[in-house]
Amino acid sequence: MVNRSSFSKVLDLGTCDRPAQPDKKGGISAICATTQPGTFATGGYDHLVHLWSLPDDYDASPSLLSIRHTSVVQSLLAIQDTSHKLLSGSADCSVSVYDISAERVINLLKLSNSIYNVHSTSSPFCALLEIGHRELQFEVRDLRLVPASPVVRFGYRNTKVHGRYTRGDLQNDVFACGGSERDGCVRLWDLRKPVDPFRTVDCFPGRKATQVKFDGTHLFACSEDHQLVSLQYARPEGVL
Repeated sequence: MVNRSSFSKVLDLGTCDRPAQPDKKGGISAICATTQPGTFATGGYDHLVHLWSLPDDYDASPSLLSIRHTSVVQSLLAIQDTSHKLLSGSADCSVSVYDISAERVINLLKLSNSIYNVHSTSSPFCALLEIGHRELQFEVRDLRLVPASPVVRFGYRNTKVHGRYTRGDLQNDVFACGGSERDGCVRLWDLRKPVDPFRTVDCFPGRKATQVKFDGTHLFACSEDHQLVSLQYARPEGVL
């Protein structure tokens, strides 16, 4: 647990449970920092996305973005390729690519499954998606295109979809993720040849491995009953 005293200032930015659309549930369902200092983005249960700015007096002010989703926003990711962009993944099976400077959606990726999480990759033009599929849970998409098929699609055979609260992590070209089965396993894929996991680690026998996070040479994993483990991570040959 991090003590508040370890931060120079803790600011109350107010509550965000008020729905912009009265007929829909309010509250924040996703949040991320942007690539521009002093700004962050939030997605809501009301299907809307707001961009927040923090001026010198720290009076946060939200602006509604022209992103149209028809279900809850489940993941946000800020990237910078040729400009500052914001990706929003939703339970409506779409990912919007919003150009912050142009103030408009410049691309829309439509899938057949709910979007749980969106990750940046080693290429600024691509993103890795975690989706609601029982065999191919992960896709790498080129954001400049709306291809008929993803650049890379991979996963493992499973009886249930992961759900939005299972979250993997990507470091260089290695992706790690837990799963919806109570086998307690964390699987690792090399994105250069992701046909099968190159390693499967049994971390929590009889329980779900829900979230993982890389930290240099270590991989941290969390179980559904809040147990944490740290794994010594050795990169596969050829991955920097």
